[in-house]
Amino acid sequence: MGLQKITFEGGNVTAKIDADLYHFFNSYDVGILKSLKNECSMTLANNTITFQDGYVSIYGRVIYMENQTTIGVTPDSSKSGYVILGVNTSNNEVNLYLKEQTGGYPSLTLTNLINNDGLYEFVLCAYTKTTTSVTLNQAYQRKFILSPKTIINNLEQRLLVKYIPQRKTLTKVSNGVYQFFGTSSTELMESLVYVFINNTTVISFPGDSLFIHIGSNRNVNYRYAGGDYSLSVVYENGVVTLSCGNTMHNITSAYLKK
Repeated sequence: MGLQKITFEGGNVTAKIDADLYHFFNSYDVGILKSLKNECSMTLANNTITFQDGYVSIYGRVIYMENQTTIGVTPDSSKSGYVILGVNTSNNEVNLYLKEQTGGYPSLTLTNLINNDGLYEFVLCAYTKTTTSVTLNQAYQRKFILSPKTIINNLEQRLLVKYIPQRKTLTKVSNGVYQFFGTSSTELMESLVYVFINNTTVISFPGDSLFIHIGSNRNVNYRYAGGDYSLSVVYENGVVTLSCGNTMHNITSAYLKK
């Protein structure tokens, strides 16, 4: 019992303490460090998988994959498999090996290395093989750890998309009739729709109101230049059609805002 000096001159820091802190700084994630070196990317040739360099953090235990690290796969049967980076804190070893089986991919040992010593098997890539060939599974999603700056930038972009009004490109069909394209019913149902008549009158309505009645349409009343009119709105197969109550009215812009 007592106090340990970690970030002090002369402090004696154990690998376990370092790992705990790295795991915290990595937001408790396990994976390949994104955008550092070559992210342990791989190629396959002559039944040999070759990895480029990169770093992997497993519960704060950081492993460097050296460039051109290879492992061979023998095409001797029909199986699905993984190339495994095995981190074993019980014996302080790190190993690269294959784990495969027939009838689907094998299960993994995933010990929580913060709470216990043991083995954690991290998948570097997935493959299938037959008696004649080996094929990488390009659909397999490897786990990555993003830097805090990247996470913040991605969040900013999602917030911009979600909360900043998205202007739609309008196509004039005829006088008073306009369309915009590429809009899903889900996007409409999650958005408010704003339509500008001659840059002066703003018509707004909830997008989900289009789907209250069969036919995905509704009429929205608006007042322009002292007169009362009705805007017809119809949605069909990704296309929103806006028809003004007077063919002399021009729709100058349209926005969706979630």
